[in-house]
Amino acid sequence: MASVNLSTLCSGSGSKRRDPYACSPPSALALFLLLLVSARHTYSDVDLLSCSDDADNNDGLPATRGSPVCIAQDRQALLQFKASISSDPNKALSGWNRSSNCCSWNGITCDETGRVVRVKLPQQKLKGSISASLGALSALKVLVLYENSLSGSLPTSIGNLSKLQRLCFSGNTISGSIPASFSKLSNLQLLDLSYNDLAGTLPAGIGGMTSLQRLRLYNNKIGGSIPASFGLLSNLYNADLGFNRLSGRIPSGFASGLSSLLFLYLQNNRITGLPADMRKLTSLQWVDLSNNPIASSDALAGLATAPLISQIELASCGLKGPFPSWVSRLPQPDFTRLSDEVTPSLTLSNNAISGPIPAWLGKLTNLEGLSLDHNQLTGSIPASFSNLQSLRFFNVSYNQLSGKIPQVAPFTTFSTSAYQPGNPGLCGTPLTACK
Repeated sequence: MASVNLSTLCSGSGSKRRDPYACSPPSALALFLLLLVSARHTYSDVDLLSCSDDADNNDGLPATRGSPVCIAQDRQALLQFKASISSDPNKALSGWNRSSNCCSWNGITCDETGRVVRVKLPQQKLKGSISASLGALSALKVLVLYENSLSGSLPTSIGNLSKLQRLCFSGNTISGSIPASFSKLSNLQLLDLSYNDLAGTLPAGIGGMTSLQRLRLYNNKIGGSIPASFGLLSNLYNADLGFNRLSGRIPSGFASGLSSLLFLYLQNNRITGLPADMRKLTSLQWVDLSNNPIASSDALAGLATAPLISQIELASCGLKGPFPSWVSRLPQPDFTRLSDEVTPSLTLSNNAISGPIPAWLGKLTNLEGLSLDHNQLTGSIPASFSNLQSLRFFNVSYNQLSGKIPQVAPFTTFSTSAYQPGNPGLCGTPLTACK
C-alpha cells in the first residue's frame, strides 16, 4: 500500500517542514500530523541544510585564526550593498566603513586569504534593494538575508557566484522573476526564496543547479509549467513549490532523474496531473497536491508506481466519481527507509468522491491517518477496516454513510467528530447504539 499522508492544513500545509500559512482553518488531521511529526522528529544531516545558525557549523567553511584582512574588491562590493539600504534601524551596518577591515564587520566571514565567504544578516529589518554588487563577491559561499524588508528584483549578477552553496532571501518583498543566470549556480545546495512576491516562470535551465538539494519557493506568484530540466536535479531531496501559480500537468521528464527526491510540496497551485510512471522516483515519500484542479483521479495514478510513497495529501482537488482505484495499488511503506518526518496517511478530504468506500482500503494496514471527510460517500464503513489497527486519526464526517461503526479499537475510541456532522445513519460506539 502506498503510505499516504493526509495533512490537510488549508488543503495541505501543516508540518514542521514549513512555516504556518495564513489560509482557511486547518483540518483536524493536519493538526494531528503536525503534533505527531513534532513529537517524533529527530535532527539529521538533512535538517542541517538550512538558513539557520546551526547550518553554519556544517557548511565546510574553514575556521580562521585572527582577523584576515579583506581585499579591496570585496570591501567595495559590500559598501555598495550598504548604499542600497535605505533603512537600518538595528544599526546592523553601522560599523561598515572604508577605514575598517571588512572581515571584522557584522555579518561577514572571511577565509584565511581575506576573501568574503559568508554574508549573513537575517532579521535585521533592513529596508532597500539587493545591490548587484554582491555578484562581485566571487568567493562567496553563503548569502543569508531572510526576513528583512528588501524589495526590487533579484540581481542577475548573483548567477556569477560560482561557489555559492546557500542562498536565503525568504520573508522579504522581492518581485520580478528568478533570473535565468541562477541556472549557472552549479554548487548551490539550498535556494530559499519563499514568502516573497516573485512572479514569472521557473528558469527553463533550472536543471543546471546540479548540486541543489533543497528548493523552497512557496508563497510567491510563480506561474507557468514546471520545466522538463527540473528532472535533472538528481541531488534534490526537498522541493517546496506550494502556494504559487504553477499550472498544467507535470512533465514525464520530471520523474526521470529525481532519484533523491523525498518531499514534493505543490499545494495551492494549478497543477492538473502527474506523470503516469513515477517508478524512478525511488526516494519519494511525501506528496502534497492539495488545492489543485486535478483533471481526474486517473491523472494521479502515477503515485501508485512510486515505490516508497507514504504520505499523500489530495484535499480539495475537485476529484469526482467513485473512490480512486489506483489507491489499491499503493505500496506498503518500508519503515526501515521512512523519514522521521513522514506519517503513513491518506487525505482525500473536501472532494466529491461518491459511492461506497471499497473494502480493499482495509488492506492498507500501516495507515496512521485516513481522512475522507467532506465527500459524497454512501453505504457503510467496511468491516475490513477492523484491520487498520495503526490508525491514530480517522475522519469520515460530512458524508452520507450509514450502518454500524466497526466495534473494535481504534474506531470505538475516536471522538464523535470523526463521524459527525453528516452520516445520520451511522450508529454504534462512540455514537448512539444501533437499533
